[in-house]
Amino acid sequence: MSNENLYAEVRFHLAPGVNYGKWQIKIIRNGKKVHIHYIDPNSVQLELVNCKLINKVNKAKKVNAAGVKDVSGWIKCDDFITRGSFWPLEPIDNSLEKLYYNPIKDIHWRRESDACEFDWDNSEYATLITSGKQVYILEERE
Repeated sequence: MSNENLYAEVRFHLAPGVNYGKWQIKIIRNGKKVHIHYIDPNSVQLELVNCKLINKVNKAKKVNAAGVKDVSGWIKCDDFITRGSFWPLEPIDNSLEKLYYNPIKDIHWRRESDACEFDWDNSEYATLITSGKQVYILEERE
């Protein structure tokens, strides 16, 4: 997805139905949704390239206050690879730092190592990788 007007928005899908608990990948071209993929987190890994952590803070505050799920954050990426069929799985070990986002508990993106001292909203990464329902930093942006 090399076109600058083409990107993906990735988030965990929590709406009831057949795609509950899957990764949702929206393909956006020129500001319009052109396709949606749903991927079982237990069958593949997602490798996300040139990423930015998006958070709509005002919406996250409403989610937090009400304790009710709603879309307020996602990962924007220029490209993605599904690993597990053609591409081999990337090993996940203790050297990779985990990212967290759950606006019911905390209105910002967090990193495992920061003890909630910083918000990581709008931070950018060269490569992120999923393992199950978790997202890890594979490569920092230089």
